[in-house]
Amino acid sequence: MVENATPSFRGSLFARVVEFFRRLGDRLRRRNRRLRAEARLIEAEFRQLGARIWDRIDALTLATERFSLTPIRTQFYGHGAFMGAAPALLADPVWRRILGFLMPDVFDQLRSAIEEGAGPNQLMGMLENNPVLAAYGMHRAFQTGSEHDASNPNHLVGIEWDLFVDSRLLERWESAKTDKERAKWIARALDTSLIAHASAADTVQEAMGISQYFDVRKTPKTALGGVELDAWLDLFGRALSLGAATDLQTAVAEMSKDPRSTSDEECARYTFEKPWSIPRVVDVHRTVTGRPTLSIIIEIKSLRSTAQFLAELVAALNAKGVHVAAVASFLRDEVRGVSKHVQKVGDREFPGPREIQFFHFAGDLQRACDEGEVEPGQSVLFNAASLLDVEPGSEGRPVYGTKRAVVDELETYRARHDLHVGLYVQEGDCDHAAAALIAALVDARPETFELGFAWGGIRDEAHLPASDESRLGYGSQRMLEYVGRARQWELAGDSKAAREAEG
Repeated sequence: MVENATPSFRGSLFARVVEFFRRLGDRLRRRNRRLRAEARLIEAEFRQLGARIWDRIDALTLATERFSLTPIRTQFYGHGAFMGAAPALLADPVWRRILGFLMPDVFDQLRSAIEEGAGPNQLMGMLENNPVLAAYGMHRAFQTGSEHDASNPNHLVGIEWDLFVDSRLLERWESAKTDKERAKWIARALDTSLIAHASAADTVQEAMGISQYFDVRKTPKTALGGVELDAWLDLFGRALSLGAATDLQTAVAEMSKDPRSTSDEECARYTFEKPWSIPRVVDVHRTVTGRPTLSIIIEIKSLRSTAQFLAELVAALNAKGVHVAAVASFLRDEVRGVSKHVQKVGDREFPGPREIQFFHFAGDLQRACDEGEVEPGQSVLFNAASLLDVEPGSEGRPVYGTKRAVVDELETYRARHDLHVGLYVQEGDCDHAAAALIAALVDARPETFELGFAWGGIRDEAHLPASDESRLGYGSQRMLEYVGRARQWELAGDSKAAREAEG
């Protein structure tokens, strides 16, 4: 035993222990020097690699034009998560780098599309619901206080999300026997939900009752696929942080140390293995925008959703730290009653989300009012293209005008039903002249358009090419008119009843 050893032995043992730790310390110092040297080498290699990546990204050229708009007094939200700002982002060398670093698969597909001749209109669709583009739109909107009217409660109330959920989890939620079990399936549905618009074919099949959730997971992000909710918020927060960085290259070098997902699934490719926490994203958002909360507008794309499911989904989002400004749908029953549920985010309470009913054209709203399908006080949005027309006798490029008589009658309906009205367009099928006219209309008639223009671009500019054909912003919704699923406004003197009375 050591305690029985002679003093000389104890001294010898102590000396050996000291020598052991001295040698260990030398080895660790040498190892640390090697590690530091290796880290410097890796950093140097990264900087060289980064320089080559930047060269490739900076070499991207996109022919685009910038047109000024009447600054939109009330831009309710950036439609499609600011999809109309896609050309502006790609023309911005800093944000082009941010997109290329955070979402390299998306950038490569955009670059290929541009090399094959894709123009601004096509690129908008490729970036719909993209988290980096959403960050760019919010950054541009709030980068100077003079651009923003903080006193207007309906200006940029949140970021639009098209949300897909796993229908199997929705079914398990429906069959749950206890509140605890229901909460479990809600949390699972939220964590695996996708922020994605999906293709027209997916939308049709979803409407037929065929769940498209797993198809959308396999769809490339630039083909109207998307990413899971936590990954979307992570990419959004990282993009906002990089956009505010004083030294982008250093910030990217630091962020590049975070490992990426190894999944080959399209919705997960190149996302980060450990997403930033939502409170961290909210803090970055608060720093950039000055807004105390991160607010979103949800449109559920999974048609099996119910208002009760949506209400519990909102509560689960609140628990994560996200405020829901509005819930929207073309089907009134999907959102009816959600506004009655008070939201609690952190230690603050908020009213329930605004319930918005979408319509395709102004005439669809008219018909719904006439048939008693719109409740007093309802919030509604429809495609502003249905308020525009091409002036007769114009030659060359189209000259647009507003349907003033329709707008006047719309105001009558608005007052009669106490409606809160807003407009949107399909940006990929809208030229700058149409966008400018809609912006001017909303500015001139704020009492009619309380919810303003949910323009998907920067509030005072458009990057839409001029066209020799009329591009009012209908998009694929124009086909709905041809098959009898959407209708134009009928002026009082043009209605069937009025014609029969005159006859």
